[in-house]
Amino acid sequence: MACINTLQSCSMFKGAKAEARRGKATGAGSFGCRASTFMDGSGLRLGLDENPDAIISGEWPENFSLLSYDDLRAYLQSQQQQQQQPPSHAADQQRGPLLREAMSTPVLMVTAEQALVEVEGHFQLVSGLPVVDSARRCVGVVVKSDRARASHGPKTKIADVMTSPAITLSCDKTVQL
Repeated sequence: MACINTLQSCSMFKGAKAEARRGKATGAGSFGCRASTFMDGSGLRLGLDENPDAIISGEWPENFSLLSYDDLRAYLQSQQQQQQQPPSHAADQQRGPLLREAMSTPVLMVTAEQALVEVEGHFQLVSGLPVVDSARRCVGVVVKSDRARASHGPKTKIADVMTSPAITLSCDKTVQL
């Protein structure tokens, strides 16, 4: 069995500690505990200075832990970094990611002069496409459901079915979660 400082106050270990101090700790099932040590019935004792990572993480043959010391250290460091951030950064994290982090890239675009049949393949990747003019300014949006309004079927021009004007946002805006 094993103990670390945090387990020594447990009532299960108190009796064993007392027996170990009186010299009655014998056999494979008995154990003794001291601060920063591991001791089994065979008299093997591993001190903290001999293998601190194994003791802290609880990863020695008699005890297996799913949480490794590296995992715990990484978690604690991330918590410390979050606490040290200025309030403005913490507020940004609570608002959500920036639009540039959430949007699909590269941005697929179509022109108002194109026919629906020309852009049909894009709807397998995205649900909507920005419609741009020759200066690449967004003038509208065409979505999958706009195909139902196509008066000439797949040969209908995007200008005839798109929603205009388009509501646009700059990529430095945040996404509400």
